[in-house]
Amino acid sequence: MDAKHLLRTQLKHLERTMRGHDFSLEDEASCRALLSSTLYQTAQWIFAFHPLDSEVNILPVLEDARKHKHLALPVCMADGTMQFHPFDPQQDMHKSALGILEPERTHEVFPDHTTLLIIPAMAYTKFHERLGRGKGYYDRYLSIWRDAATLGICRSHQLQNALPLQAWDMQVDKVLCNGVFY
Repeated sequence: MDAKHLLRTQLKHLERTMRGHDFSLEDEASCRALLSSTLYQTAQWIFAFHPLDSEVNILPVLEDARKHKHLALPVCMADGTMQFHPFDPQQDMHKSALGILEPERTHEVFPDHTTLLIIPAMAYTKFHERLGRGKGYYDRYLSIWRDAATLGICRSHQLQNALPLQAWDMQVDKVLCNGVFY
């Protein structure tokens, strides 16, 4: 078992043991910090995600972005690529084969220098390193679209001192954890 697989297994076990734990104060601190940041304030487009239970609840950020910005959410394609589509609250979200809520596939939008990508992960480091869920969607996407600002967001137990990395692992510009930017 390689180091990444072992760490993912350990983190998944930790997630199971923490089910039912109240992360609301930590999540709220991160949302407040993000919403008041220059990074968010200056962005015109927010490319984000609909959070899983194990991820920071960024629903307040999505709601603000829906009202004051352009908001797009990811759609994972069968070929292993990812696209972002505008989020329209009038349309229903649907659960993908990966168990992730996705918007309707209307038309793909692309990030540029006015975009902030908010990126989930199983773990981050203070050095902007990321451990995803192992499918490579975000690594492939970030390797192509480099103009946008990227922000990783995680909970305290997901902030690691170090992560096993490989050449294709993409880092983010900043990490936000419990209301603190790194």
